Amino acid sequence: MNRTNDKKIVVIGGGRRGLATLEILNEDEQISVVAVIDVNRHAPAIKLAQRLNINTDTKWEPYISEGKTDAVLNLSGDSHIQDELIKKTSGKDIEIVGDIALRFLGIVLMERQVQVELHRVTQRMASNINLDEMLVLILSSCVKGTKAESGMIILKDPKNNLWEVKADWGITEDLKYDIVDDVAGLLHTAPKEQEVIELSDKDKQPGKDGVDSALCAPLKRRGENIGAIVVSNNNSGKDFSGTSKRLLATFANQSAVAIDNILLYKKSQHMSVTDGLTGVYNHRYFQNQIELELSRAQRYDLNFSIILIDLDKFKDINDTYGHINGDRILKRISEQIKNTLRETDTVARYGGDEFVVLLPEAEKKATVLVGNRIRENIDKANKGQEIKINVSIGVASYPDDGVYAKDLVQKADGALYKAKEKGRNRTCVA
Repeated sequence: MNRTNDKKIVVIGGGRRGLATLEILNEDEQISVVAVIDVNRHAPAIKLAQRLNINTDTKWEPYISEGKTDAVLNLSGDSHIQDELIKKTSGKDIEIVGDIALRFLGIVLMERQVQVELHRVTQRMASNINLDEMLVLILSSCVKGTKAESGMIILKDPKNNLWEVKADWGITEDLKYDIVDDVAGLLHTAPKEQEVIELSDKDKQPGKDGVDSALCAPLKRRGENIGAIVVSNNNSGKDFSGTSKRLLATFANQSAVAIDNILLYKKSQHMSVTDGLTGVYNHRYFQNQIELELSRAQRYDLNFSIILIDLDKFKDINDTYGHINGDRILKRISEQIKNTLRETDTVARYGGDEFVVLLPEAEKKATVLVGNRIRENIDKANKGQEIKINVSIGVASYPDDGVYAKDLVQKADGALYKAKEKGRNRTCVA
C-alpha cells in the first residue's frame, strides 16, 4: 500500500540483484515500491513482489507518467533500456539511477548478502550442526559473498600442529596443498592484527594451474591463529575488490566465533561421555549405546554381543604399588582393549577396574575370539613390565542370552564370575 509521503520507486529487473534490492527497499518505511518489471514472470523478484502485493509487469512505460514514480532503478543490465529511460523521462521529475549509484547499490547488496549468510550460519549453529557441515556452509557463503571462483578452509590440528584442509571447492589437489604451505607460512609471520592477507602466484605461467589472486582471512581463537578462510580466482585474472576484502574479514571474524563455539561444545560433550582417567567412554554412554543397539537389532533382526572385562587381583596391585601405578595400568589396559577392537565397537569403563565392550552385529562365537585376543594382547604386553596384569572376561549375546539390556549385562557378569571361579585369565560365556 502506497503512503502519501513515500518515495515511489520502480524496479526494473527481477533477477537476484532485483530480489536483494526489493528486500532492502521493502524494509524502508519511507520508500514505496510501485512495481517490479521483468519479461520473465517467474523471476525471483517478481515472485517476491507478488507475495508482498506489489504490482508486477513486463513493461515499465506506464509507470513513468507524472506523479506515479519518483525514481527508477534499472537493474536489468540493458543499456538500451537505460537510454530509453533517460529519453522518456526527460523533463520529468523522475530520478534514473545511473552507473555510480548502481555500483554503490551493488556494494550495499553484497554487504547485505553477507549479513544474510551470517544469519543463516548463526541459525544453523543453533540447530546442533556439526563442525564439518558448518565449515562447508561457511565456505559456500564466503565464495558466494566475494564472488570468488574457488575457496578452502584450513584448520590447525591441535594434536600435531599440522595445517589441514577441512573444506574446499573448485581447487585442484596439487594447488590445494601449495596454498596450504603458503598460508601456513603467512599465518606464522603475519601481524596478529591483520584481518586479510593478499596472495598471488607471481611465477604462474599462462595456461598453467595456479592462483591469479587470492585472499586469506585468518581465523583467530583467543588471539591465536587456528586456521584461515581462503578465496581465490585461479584462471580469470580478476582481482578482489576492497569490498570483498571487508566482507571476508567480517565473515572470518563471525566464523571464528562459530567454530570456537562448536569446538567448545564438542569438548564439553566429549568430557560428559568419557572417563576422565582412561579416555574411553563412561558407564552412562554405554547404557545409551546398548539401548540404541538393542533397538537396531530388534528392528533389523541383528545380533550383537557384550564383553565384560575385569582386571585380575587389581586390589592387590593398588595395595602393593599404590594408586598412581594402578591408574597407569588402567590407562594401559584401556589402550590395549581399544587397539584390539573394530572401529564400530564401543569400549567403556564400567566402573572401578571393569571395562565393557559393545560389539554390533557380532555373534557369540566370534565375540569369544575377540575376548581371547584381548587377553592375549594384554598378556603379551606384560613382557618387560614391572607390574604384570591379566584380565578375566565374560561374554553375553543378543538374543541368545536376553532381549533386554539389563539381562544381557547380568548374563555377562555371571560369565565373568565363572571365569574368576575357574582360575582367572580366561574367557567364559553366559
